[in-house]
Amino acid sequence: MKRLILTILLIQSAWSQEDTTSTSPLNEPSDSVMVDTLSQEPILDENSQNSALLDPSIPLTLDAGYKGFLWGSSPEIDIITNFTLIKSEDTLSQNKSYKGRLGPDSVAVHYFFADSGFWKVEIDFHLKSNSVEKKVQDFLRHEKNISEVYGPPSKINHKESGVSGAYSNLLDQKFSRAFYRSTWNPNPAMIELYLNSSVLMPKSDLSIFSANYSVLKLVYYNPDFMHSSKPAPAIEQLPSIFEIY
Repeated sequence: MKRLILTILLIQSAWSQEDTTSTSPLNEPSDSVMVDTLSQEPILDENSQNSALLDPSIPLTLDAGYKGFLWGSSPEIDIITNFTLIKSEDTLSQNKSYKGRLGPDSVAVHYFFADSGFWKVEIDFHLKSNSVEKKVQDFLRHEKNISEVYGPPSKINHKESGVSGAYSNLLDQKFSRAFYRSTWNPNPAMIELYLNSSVLMPKSDLSIFSANYSVLKLVYYNPDFMHSSKPAPAIEQLPSIFEIY
């Protein structure tokens, strides 16, 4: 009799577990649960994406290279970046260019190769504003950010000239200029931040010169790899001044 009662209890327990498994909404995956799970996937920025793909044994410091791409690397080695490759029309050039964003800025990043391999990366910032003051503000923003990482610049050259924003003579348009350059020396590499801006004043849709005459560049390079086998141009032998006059 005891065996019969025990058997009945075991059968009832199994039925109750089966019903719970089939009817419980917690055990049944829903579309909303799948979407929530996918939405929790971390969004990586450029640096963290590159770090996840790079060999962990490769140092990311500037004395070794630029963002994990080592100084002296061959142009045949793939550059790990989430930037978009810019196809070059020069099929003979070994240099590589990419476009993307660095923080809030749209940039073009150019990798340069010498006989000794990778020696320089040059970053061109897209300048939106047609104002010398705004371009100088962009330069100073980058200068401050770089100084927070590598300390104050070892060299500074800041110059402005020309007319102010209040100038209004359309019949005598003039250039307002700014030349800013700051240099850092975190051995063995070098850092150069460079702004050369010329804006025709006053601002008008009837500008005499319509091209863009402003450039903002950030350059990281290693002098130890600035080697070229191309011979230097021969020095031109000029006649003596007594032969000319």
